[in-house]
Amino acid sequence: MWHDSYVLVVLVLAAFAVVGCVVWVSMGQGGAMAEFPPDVPPLELPDAAQVTAVDLVTVQFPVGLVGYHTGSVDETLQRAATAIRDRDTRIAVLEQKVAELMTDRLKSVYAPPAEPQEQKQEQEDAW
Repeated sequence: MWHDSYVLVVLVLAAFAVVGCVVWVSMGQGGAMAEFPPDVPPLELPDAAQVTAVDLVTVQFPVGLVGYHTGSVDETLQRAATAIRDRDTRIAVLEQKVAELMTDRLKSVYAPPAEPQEQKQEQEDAW
């Protein structure tokens, strides 16, 4: 009968030790996990600003357990979206500049010729 109380004390001490270790590790004192290299090779795509249609057609996605590697596909789609957005913005800016230049050209072609300053001055003096 004497051993029942000792077993309870040992179990309580073991529980405190486990809880203490969990708290110690959760506070960052247990060290850091090792960094492992990714399981898939990096995609061979240029920066988003230089992505071309040929790059997107020839890209080879790594195959995972249930299909293409999701991270690689997401990264490629993000680069393509960034490239398309940047090009659309550039096209809009250039179209705006062309419209402004055309407006200025039409104004200069269809504007009545300006009277020389001397003629205006003479007309004002005559009145």
